[in-house]
Amino acid sequence: MHAYLKKMRIRHVLTLSIILLIGYIGYTLQTQKSAYILDTKEFSQDYDDADHSQEIANFVKVYSDYFSNQFDSLKSVGGALTIVYKGQVVHTQAYGVKKAGTHDSVDVHTRFRLASVSKGFAGVLAAKMAEREAINLDTPIISYLPSLHLSKTLNQETVTLRNVLSHTSGLLGYSFDPYVESGLSYNQIYQKLYVAKIDANPGERYAYQNVIFSLLDTVLQLQTQMSYADLMREHVFGPLGMKDASVGFNGFVASKNFAYPHKMISAKTLTYKVCDLNVRYYVTAPAAGVNASITDLGLWLRAIMGKSSSVISSDVLKQIGTPYVNVSNGSKKYWGSGLESADYGLGWRIYTYKGDTLLYHGGFVQGYRAEVVVWPKEQIAMAMLLNSPNLLAQKAVPFFVNLYSYYSNSDRAENEFNYEDLY
Repeated sequence: MHAYLKKMRIRHVLTLSIILLIGYIGYTLQTQKSAYILDTKEFSQDYDDADHSQEIANFVKVYSDYFSNQFDSLKSVGGALTIVYKGQVVHTQAYGVKKAGTHDSVDVHTRFRLASVSKGFAGVLAAKMAEREAINLDTPIISYLPSLHLSKTLNQETVTLRNVLSHTSGLLGYSFDPYVESGLSYNQIYQKLYVAKIDANPGERYAYQNVIFSLLDTVLQLQTQMSYADLMREHVFGPLGMKDASVGFNGFVASKNFAYPHKMISAKTLTYKVCDLNVRYYVTAPAAGVNASITDLGLWLRAIMGKSSSVISSDVLKQIGTPYVNVSNGSKKYWGSGLESADYGLGWRIYTYKGDTLLYHGGFVQGYRAEVVVWPKEQIAMAMLLNSPNLLAQKAVPFFVNLYSYYSNSDRAENEFNYEDLY
């Protein structure tokens, strides 16, 4: 255990023992409710270097054709798609332009903002730092941040990094997002945390967050003396070869190869307007601060599928893939009957689909959409990026999963395929 943690635990042990007991009882009861405990073998496939692309060539063609048709029919501005199978990137494609009204095409190295897909990166980094004993996911955050001030003593004294990364801090959902929208610095928002409304004990209830989720940044800086961006570069981006990836606005615009944000101004004519570049939500770097290209995401998905065990170990994959809280209000739109339940782990949504586990997350920030899904048992994953948010972002993942389920359980030829069979 880190020497700093030992000192802080000794300091707090007498005052916190009873409160900790109560808090952790609540947390334990919640975790015991989880119906599915991750089988790490699903995330540790012994991939070879063989070419597996022909095994799913028909599936890839049908899905990529669907994606292209939807992209065009919705008059999308720019985007990208990648598919990974058995640790191999079997398909990567860029679409459209970086900025409406230009001929500057998106390519496979064009940067997009990932928005809340950044939370999956935060979960991995946190688990890696815990593996190195730089932090402990189950130590009360107040041990790292004695200045933490919340409106309920129980939450203030017992909330952990595992709680904030699984959205079980007890704070009402989206607490202080309006402050983020208004442009306040993270330090200014942190000083106001004591007024946040709390309606549950740590570990009891899911409520989606961006601000308190990003306490990970502050804790890691204190424990390592490194910035969040540098930690991500040293422990994730660099080792995985994600050369276009970065954290923060400056990283996003470091080269001219980035996609501009757009918003739909007419649903009837499917017309989009380019928006100004903005720094919204970059102050919550763990929650929404990562930028990446579709090439980067292909490498990222391979790692989440167990291909880069020297960078992301099976223990880290177990941490991020274990459900900690049920998401009772999870949307099943476009999924059909296959989606059975929705939970949340460390920065990842964990879906039970036809008895299997899916790791999923979506992200939205003005002008950008990102979606990623990993199906460990079937050894397949997908990521997509858009710089003109529209219905494609909502349908892309459910269609991908339902289509693959159809193909993996059917001997039908490609020309016999019927979209209606998916639902």
